[in-house]
Amino acid sequence: MELSQLQYFVELAKNENLTQTASKLFISPSSLSVSISNLEKELGIRLFDRVGRRLYLNTYGLTFFKRVEPLLLSLEYAKDEVRDMEQELDGTVFVATTSPNIFQEAFFSFLKSHPQFKLSQISLRLDQVDSADLLHKYDFLLASPTDFAVPQELASSVLYDNDYAILVLHPDSPYAHCKEIDLSQLRDEPFIALSPGYSSRKLFDEVCSNAGFVPRIVMECDYTMRAYMVIQSVGMTIATAHTKKLGYCGEAATIPITPFTPRAQNVYWNPDRYQGLAAQAFLSYIRKYFQDMSF
Repeated sequence: MELSQLQYFVELAKNENLTQTASKLFISPSSLSVSISNLEKELGIRLFDRVGRRLYLNTYGLTFFKRVEPLLLSLEYAKDEVRDMEQELDGTVFVATTSPNIFQEAFFSFLKSHPQFKLSQISLRLDQVDSADLLHKYDFLLASPTDFAVPQELASSVLYDNDYAILVLHPDSPYAHCKEIDLSQLRDEPFIALSPGYSSRKLFDEVCSNAGFVPRIVMECDYTMRAYMVIQSVGMTIATAHTKKLGYCGEAATIPITPFTPRAQNVYWNPDRYQGLAAQAFLSYIRKYFQDMSF
């Protein structure tokens, strides 16, 4: 039994598509098929049921998969640990985020105080947050607890839970003088929203839903355009107090929204994944960074 056979099996078990899996592994479908067939011959059992051109992991295959996948992961973690020992204080921390704009200052601060480390960050849409697979690839996921269904096996720590939704509008708007505002009275106003599928767009939709209306969205755009369009009187939008603190609202007026909608951000990680020196330092730093922050 070869290591490559087990690696091929695990990938095929996840995908159940011979052609797609072979493409991901950079081998031909025929080579993958031969490897799996040889593995089944060695085990004396079929791991997949063949129906036409489709493969389906059967009961034997599922049992084998549950044993083999953790072993391969342990091997990867062992390799990481040995590399970490060799590199001593050098290393890279891999971070995935669903709201990258609110963490950029924290990332800069970490790199400034830890110049020996590197940081690799990826921004995710909510449909890309497959936490079970994601946290085998990345050291940490920074996300709101409302972004996804959090599996019990993940470890987590609250970074902050005192953020809240605010209305962002033109400073000459007749509502700009309000100390707070009931969003339901704005049901007929034009709104600017982030593109669907992102964490902040989910918050936008939830705040409007809690106020009992479907917003009249006149433009969907990214973070870089949102404040500009508000100042150009295209419409108003919804952000958070943290966003305002970071300066993303520009010259626009901001008002707390009622009913109050809290916003939290957590750090998640796989407790079975080996954490190198860079990852350990990042986790400690990011927790302390937001410890006493107020909005």
